[in-house]
Amino acid sequence: MCKSPNRGKNTIFSSRCLPRNCTHADLTSLYAPSDLLIESTECDDNGHSYHLYAQCSLPYGKCPYCGSESHRVHSRYLRTISDLSILGRPVVITFEARKFFCDNPCCHKKTFAEQPGDEVFRYRRRTRRCEMVVTQHSLSTSSESARKLLYAIGIRVSGDTVLRDLHRMPVPECAEVQRIGVDDWAFRKGVTYGSIIVSLETNSVIDLLGERDVDSFHGWLDNHSRVSVVSRDRSTDYSAAIAATGRDITEVADRFHLNMNMSDCVTKVIGSHYDDYRKSVRREEGQEETVKTDSRQVMFNEVKELQAAGLNIVQIARKLDIARQTVRKYMKLDSLPKRASKERIPYYLYDTYVEEEYRHGKDLLKIFMEIKSKGFTGSLTPFYDHYSYLSDGHRGYRAKKEIEKMKGMPSVEREPLLPIRQIAHIVDKSIREKKMQAMESSLVDKLMSFGWFRDIYNAASSFYSTIMGDKAADLSLWLNTYGQSPIKELRTFAYGIKMDLKAVQNAIIMDVSNGIVEGYVNKLKAVKRLMYGRASLQLLRRKMVFSDLCFN
Repeated sequence: MCKSPNRGKNTIFSSRCLPRNCTHADLTSLYAPSDLLIESTECDDNGHSYHLYAQCSLPYGKCPYCGSESHRVHSRYLRTISDLSILGRPVVITFEARKFFCDNPCCHKKTFAEQPGDEVFRYRRRTRRCEMVVTQHSLSTSSESARKLLYAIGIRVSGDTVLRDLHRMPVPECAEVQRIGVDDWAFRKGVTYGSIIVSLETNSVIDLLGERDVDSFHGWLDNHSRVSVVSRDRSTDYSAAIAATGRDITEVADRFHLNMNMSDCVTKVIGSHYDDYRKSVRREEGQEETVKTDSRQVMFNEVKELQAAGLNIVQIARKLDIARQTVRKYMKLDSLPKRASKERIPYYLYDTYVEEEYRHGKDLLKIFMEIKSKGFTGSLTPFYDHYSYLSDGHRGYRAKKEIEKMKGMPSVEREPLLPIRQIAHIVDKSIREKKMQAMESSLVDKLMSFGWFRDIYNAASSFYSTIMGDKAADLSLWLNTYGQSPIKELRTFAYGIKMDLKAVQNAIIMDVSNGIVEGYVNKLKAVKRLMYGRASLQLLRRKMVFSDLCFN
């Protein structure tokens, strides 16, 4: 018979960690559900880890193949198992396992090894609760970060071991789910997208798909025949996949996406009529913009005037101080043609405006975005290069003169021109009746003088109240009112609502929201960042499906 090592020894662990009136360390109660009997404990010479020596507390063994009990011991062997740490120090269990003869003649195995309780499993080197802690850390962070955290609490595993434990967990199939929410997520933004599916009954992630096309979601629905309600965004791919199943599935358009689509429509309308807002602000200030003319055109006009007065080529060249070849060319032409080389960017059309706006403290990027919306065709870097004299004196003497001129000019109190998105945000606050500042209220009142703004303002207000209400008939009334609006963007939005009318009506009638799906999409983004964008689809699926083990 193999004797258990250190049987009956007094241990350093018991004398250090137990009260003085205790004479021995009775740790068996900690492993009572596991049928483990702790015989002795000790601390190593360096005090870095604790060792527990255990054996099974049952006098018999149960065959894992046929379930029969056996009392005949075949042999014994030692297993080394890691457990949760104590006071930050690793704990190692040396388990004396017995092998038994199986006396069941119908069993195809003659011997078997005992597996006591629910704490020690076959072929494992860690206890069940230790593996649970490792798995929870692997779900909440990356494998290398989990390895460092586990090492700090006394569990010494590698990053590859953390990943193996996570991949060992099978993803459960939720075939009985009936109400789901679906949305897309970016595996690689702008390149590859997938779909996330959430159960609206349990508010948990069911599955992640590697694509967001019609075939991918259609195949998933075919494998889940009990799905009857699908909450989705305004994507036509999900709608087409649902229609392709041929089943009676209720589609519900998400209210958040509907309101966001309306906000985007308001932003587009304001952007297309931004000139009206700008002219109204400048008109109130009494400032007229001056536009520079082309210097070539001015020189051409002067040449033609002198030619009509009877001067010859030499006289005109001396008077205007230009080359005779240029005078001869201009005298032969009736109108000035475009440059033979590539057409240059007409910065001269914007010099006055850019210098004026920059003098009043506006950033060059904001100025660039404003003139871009007005038809400026240049790119950002040449724009910075051309107007660099305003900021860093790159153009030498001109920069110094301009800066001195700006410093010498008296400051003018003027209302700044707000960017399109900021105006849209203020308008959205007004529509939703949120608290506003005096400047914001004044802006809305000023925009109310335009007919196009009153139309989009009333349309957005009516749409918000309809979507957040409970009467689906109001949606048809809204479409009849604004479906033929003179505003192109509003007509396009109303047409999209009409094409998805049934799902939008269900959003008003049914108490179903895709908000939980949006929350999981944000969580998925955080998980991807923790994994440094290198996680595979299978790993992300496990991290999201089993996230309740860690966070709940």
